[in-house]
Amino acid sequence: MLDVTPENLYEEIQAAENLRDEHLETYSNLVGQFVGSSYRDMAGGSGDVPENHVYEYISLTIPRLIHDNPRVKVTTRRPVSQRMTATALQHGLNRWAKGTNIRHPLMLAGYDMLLNYGVMMTVQETQPGYDDTDPDSPQWPRCYRISPKRFIIDPLALSFEQSRFVGHVWIRDREDLLEEAKDDDSWNTEFIESMTDDVDLDTYRDSLGGKKDAPTRKEILGYEVWVPEVQYDDELGPLEGFNGTIYTLSMAQGTGDEIHVEYLRDPRPYYGPPSGPYTMFGAYCVPDNSFPLSPLVAVSGQADDLNEHVIAAQRAAAQYKRMVFVDAKNKKLAQDVASSPDNFVVPVENLDRESIVPVELGGVTQQMIGYIQMARERLDRNSGVQDAQRGVVTGDATATEVQIAEASGSLRFAYIRRQFVDAVDDIVQKAAWFMYHDDRVVFPIGIEAAEEMGVPEPFWRGGMQTAMTGERFEDLEMEVEAYSMERTNESLVQKRAMETLQIVTQSAPMMMQMPFLDWDALLKMVGDSMNMPELGELINKEGMQQYMQAQQEAQAAQQVDVAGGESSVARERAAQSLGL
Repeated sequence: MLDVTPENLYEEIQAAENLRDEHLETYSNLVGQFVGSSYRDMAGGSGDVPENHVYEYISLTIPRLIHDNPRVKVTTRRPVSQRMTATALQHGLNRWAKGTNIRHPLMLAGYDMLLNYGVMMTVQETQPGYDDTDPDSPQWPRCYRISPKRFIIDPLALSFEQSRFVGHVWIRDREDLLEEAKDDDSWNTEFIESMTDDVDLDTYRDSLGGKKDAPTRKEILGYEVWVPEVQYDDELGPLEGFNGTIYTLSMAQGTGDEIHVEYLRDPRPYYGPPSGPYTMFGAYCVPDNSFPLSPLVAVSGQADDLNEHVIAAQRAAAQYKRMVFVDAKNKKLAQDVASSPDNFVVPVENLDRESIVPVELGGVTQQMIGYIQMARERLDRNSGVQDAQRGVVTGDATATEVQIAEASGSLRFAYIRRQFVDAVDDIVQKAAWFMYHDDRVVFPIGIEAAEEMGVPEPFWRGGMQTAMTGERFEDLEMEVEAYSMERTNESLVQKRAMETLQIVTQSAPMMMQMPFLDWDALLKMVGDSMNMPELGELINKEGMQQYMQAQQEAQAAQQVDVAGGESSVARERAAQSLGL
């Protein structure tokens, strides 16, 4: 088991910080390139960047990752006993996503993910409008973006999932902590009072210009560390919803260079999902490494090389001069050349060709232009950003070439988008865990839920489902709907709507004529190909069965009427033949 004494845990944290800082060596430089020199003098910025590949890549990718709040689809492996729970939870998660505006922290995590890696923390929090000091106030999950510079992870882990501890750094006013400690005995008040203000804060604020000129706020730094393998209280285990332990510690300056480390508050069981409070956003996995790889980090060397040669070409162009050398003895000729306007004919007696020599100095050479073009094409090829992705079509390439380039770039962006959606799925799972298990989570889930569930004013209330029906949270499956976070393409939406209308109106009567086909599987296959997995749900099969049954009953009644009419006619003819 991991040694969680304050001294050893602080040594683990220092090792984690050293590894993190190695992965963030290019972070400030990339941020500086992204904002450019006109934003402000960012620490680690690289001045003017003629070929701002970082800004171009982010501006093309972010709208494809996050443009709106995600919509969640909840299904269950118990379609009978857990169907209403899944429906209510789905509406609850979608209402929660709007109520907390999760789009904003997801957008920040998307920027971090492209620049290096992103981290978000999901916690339980008092709902807006209620007293946050009252433990009985309604709660719901809340997501916060954690700066990559303030995130710590087990340096010996081979992946994020295998980390033996994960945590982050926070900075708070000392007075706020002491005020909170008055109502919470778990805080180490004596140690908080002994700490020196503003120690080691510059390490986590090196991106703030002019920070040394700001007045002191009497802040202290603390580490919040989640250790999943330690169960602090034997009576509060996974069956009760407690997974691992949270440790909060800090250091105080002792005599000389001595550092004194203690817990800022007592260790406490972590109430939350088994996966912990943190979610990491990364584009590409690196084997046997817990930190992912950003596409901008992977090509940063090529982008720097391109910028260096473009800057050299700029400097050479600025140094370009075109001069005319003339014979110093012929003063009049020099004066005529200097004072004559462009395209003016100057008559010169006894002109000697060698007496006037045009000279060009500096300027951009063909070798410079050729290498810049080669470096730009190499960077575009490796980053996947082609003219087709930029929306620039010069007409030089054929339609097939443009289509191939677009497909290649779309494939790369689709993978990065899938990685982002997977991280959002993990956040949704954590939020759903709190909403399902915690009976303090109570809130209305909206008119859509009322219409679908047939309840006038439905509420989601956590902590009741397992006790009432015996169902399990693990039987629920939550997934972010594809493309629900992206910017809507109006023409594509109209096209899909028309295609959907055509498919549904044509399929519905055919379903009655050919009931031997597996229409559910067929519509699911068509819906998946159109990115509309709910296509089959647009046809009300129960209503169709009732309609078919009514049609059959009407036809049967009509046949009986016809048969009765034919019998009466036959009787009349028989009576006439007998003279009756």
